[in-house]
Amino acid sequence: MEAYGTLDLSFVYVPYHELGEQPNVIVDGRGNKNTFLTLSHWPRNETPEKYKDDLSAQIVFRYLESGDAPQDEAPVAVSNNHFDEDGLVSVFSMVNPEYALSNKEFLIDVARAGDFSRFEDREAARVSWIISAWTDPERSPLSEEVFGGTYEELNQVLYEETIKRLPNFVEKGQNLYHLWQDDDRFLTATEDAIASGLINIEEDPDLDLAVVHIPDEGIIDADLVPRHGKSLVSRLCQPMAIHNAFERFRVLVMHKRRYELYFRYETWVDYVSSPLEPRVDLSKLAAVLNKRESRLRWRFNGVGEIIGRLSFEGATGNDAGSDLSPAEFLQTVREALMETTVTP
Repeated sequence: MEAYGTLDLSFVYVPYHELGEQPNVIVDGRGNKNTFLTLSHWPRNETPEKYKDDLSAQIVFRYLESGDAPQDEAPVAVSNNHFDEDGLVSVFSMVNPEYALSNKEFLIDVARAGDFSRFEDREAARVSWIISAWTDPERSPLSEEVFGGTYEELNQVLYEETIKRLPNFVEKGQNLYHLWQDDDRFLTATEDAIASGLINIEEDPDLDLAVVHIPDEGIIDADLVPRHGKSLVSRLCQPMAIHNAFERFRVLVMHKRRYELYFRYETWVDYVSSPLEPRVDLSKLAAVLNKRESRLRWRFNGVGEIIGRLSFEGATGNDAGSDLSPAEFLQTVREALMETTVTP
């Protein structure tokens, strides 16, 4: 790896629940009463304006490159109140600045793939899947006992084990094929379906809406769809592929009479590179839909959730779906998005 230069910064990772009264720097999360510097893209953050950027990892790099970081002093605690890809890159970069700065763009892309489900380098997407796999009890190299503890204890183990392994993920990720192969295969299938027109995408710039039509037969054999997908969208297509295909931040995925509408992660954070349409409270839309459905129960999880999602419950099977036709559902969504908006 190319050397970036000699940096002797004084940061050490301390688990969030063990910070106690220590003065600390918090990255990619919310600080406590002893936090003297926050480097986070969370809503209502206290990040100094000169460091702000879209991802917390980008904010950290702005800080490291500013010359403001302390050198040759007693170690300062750096922590985060949750674990994810952007959080790991941010913490790692604070405690390993030389390596991080030498691999800046790649690490930012890992954070982007994790938080925003977008990437520029396919290898960065694979590293993000490796990190994500560590958090999944069914796929993680960690023992089952680790996942039986508290949330804070799990975060601590995840950070302590992955901070020291991140360079290996970056440089030798191919050797961890078993942790990313299913997602990678699904990504390729989704990209091919978009390129061939099998997946049709309509964009409505006025509503900042992308409508993703999945063919009735799907895009890949059901047995090859990653089992860890938690939403309808992630079981129908690989989100990174569709997010790379358009610039809209409100997404409606439609398959037969199964639909899911969501506001992308970018609309939750303090996104500074371009103005985004504020989220719309879809609770009223859910109530309207529920009056028109005989089997489904629609629910909006809220404008304050990381991914604001309108989804359904109460029906099972690939053919179970809405009483509303695709055209009716899309029109109802368009009308809802035109209504009063609120900021998360």
